[in-house]
Amino acid sequence: MNAEEKGFRSRPRWVDEEPMVAGLLDTFLHKLEHGHRLTMRVNSKTVPELFDFNNEETKYLWSLVKSLNNEYHILSIRYGRTKPFQEAYDNAQLLFNDEKEELVRDWLNRPALDPYSLVWHEALRKMADKFEDHGQTFSEQIVRLPDRGPEQTLRAFARIGGELQKPITLRALSARCFWGDSKFLDHREELVRTLYPNSSHNLQSRPVLMTVDLASHFRRVLFVENQDTFLALSQMALPEVSLVYSGGFRGSSARIRTPGNVAFSYLGITDEDTRNAFERWWLGLDDDKVAKVYFWGDLDFTGMAILKALRVCFPKIAAWKTGYYPLLKRLEQGLGHDQESSGKERQKDPELTGCEIADLELLPAMRAAGEFVDQEAVLMRELEI
Repeated sequence: MNAEEKGFRSRPRWVDEEPMVAGLLDTFLHKLEHGHRLTMRVNSKTVPELFDFNNEETKYLWSLVKSLNNEYHILSIRYGRTKPFQEAYDNAQLLFNDEKEELVRDWLNRPALDPYSLVWHEALRKMADKFEDHGQTFSEQIVRLPDRGPEQTLRAFARIGGELQKPITLRALSARCFWGDSKFLDHREELVRTLYPNSSHNLQSRPVLMTVDLASHFRRVLFVENQDTFLALSQMALPEVSLVYSGGFRGSSARIRTPGNVAFSYLGITDEDTRNAFERWWLGLDDDKVAKVYFWGDLDFTGMAILKALRVCFPKIAAWKTGYYPLLKRLEQGLGHDQESSGKERQKDPELTGCEIADLELLPAMRAAGEFVDQEAVLMRELEI
């Protein structure tokens, strides 16, 4: 809004004092909201106040309309041909300047209507019985998809009810109801459960897939963040160490140590007894089996966040010094990359992980240097194993 328009932000007193002016502007806002042409012919039907010649203020009222043109540029006036006995404004055409919509709404204290919201609530009224909550959630919460209209979106959510009559995973449900997109519902599970409280028991948890390089007699378990490093370590056959490829998994709850919530994929050939022993330890079913647990990932904030999250499932997990100290050495030698140039500007400092090595050595070093080092910078021959 330019300086001149800022001066017009306070509505003139005559907008409040003369209902004709407010009514005229309100009519144009109505036209704007309904997609009608922003024009009006001045005649006794459209603006009767200007044709009440028993009222001595008709000329004053017209001067206010002209002010909307000359001073505020809200309207423009195109005069028509008139006869000698007619007023100059008779049959004139008024054209509304839609660039002044915000200003006029502010004058009239009339916030803009949301066309999407209007269509959404009308469509919801027709489909409310499709949802177990009878549309209550969507009466308060609107889902806006840039490439789908309100009706399409609501119909997609309505399809969930039929699919939830039998057990189904969230990804499968998403793909079947939302145009083949299996990830659409990834962050909307709670919404699904609110819409369908009686059927959501059929929503199956998606097991977390863990790839494991299993040692026959393991005494240590090492979580590895990145695939290249995991595969390189697996070739070394570390004695009594089982490797787990964690990827970007953040293990934000203890559910991965609950039966049915994790699935294991084993690297290479392993015997059934060894697999059973590992899975019983993982699920906490073998009280006699004790293994120390470590994590090695990138020397960056995300790596530390994964370590912090894994401590929910494995409270005694610690940063693997054998892998992190070579990374720390490279950081101290100035061989790191800064947060912005590496595309990691959105990484957040986890502050504390609960791991002594991470909190007292690794995180302070990263903060001081303002740089990170990725796990792959360390070659396997550089590890002191």
